[in-house]
Amino acid sequence: MTKKKSSDAGESVTTPDQQITFHSHYIKDLSFENPNAPVIYDNPANAPQVSVNFSVTSRPIDEKDRHYEVVLTIKASAQQDEQTMFLAELSYGGEVSIAAEMDERAIQPVVMIEGPRFLFPFARALMSNVTRDGGFMPLNIQPIDFIKLYQMRMQQQAEQQAAQKENSKAEDKAED
Repeated sequence: MTKKKSSDAGESVTTPDQQITFHSHYIKDLSFENPNAPVIYDNPANAPQVSVNFSVTSRPIDEKDRHYEVVLTIKASAQQDEQTMFLAELSYGGEVSIAAEMDERAIQPVVMIEGPRFLFPFARALMSNVTRDGGFMPLNIQPIDFIKLYQMRMQQQAEQQAAQKENSKAEDKAED
């Protein structure tokens, strides 16, 4: 069953069975640089090399109430003939809470997958608009597989922990 609730601060959106409630979303940081304007517009024939990177972070606001902030960061840059066309960076945040009946082990995956999945369309539109308003073609960011992104992050953390454990064992052995 899907329910919607509204709060004093605005409308909250709730997913099926109220596993996660989205209370608000907002721009935390937005930066756009056009360092070579207007010269960069003189040679529009060459296609730019565009790079887009993503990251997702979360932090507890109130762990007792299962209340978290999720931040989706998108960094984009475009180069043309070794000149920077633009640099854009957006940190887009959201405030979420998790249902009390949800298993403790499921909280992190839900926050780190469903949180950015909800935020992405808003962040995508902002990046498209800011690049267009900066004098370039709108940046059309393709959908992101947040499940895969989360799995990759967990794998990297596991590898780092294994490497630290190996280093610790090697140091202990060297001390003997």
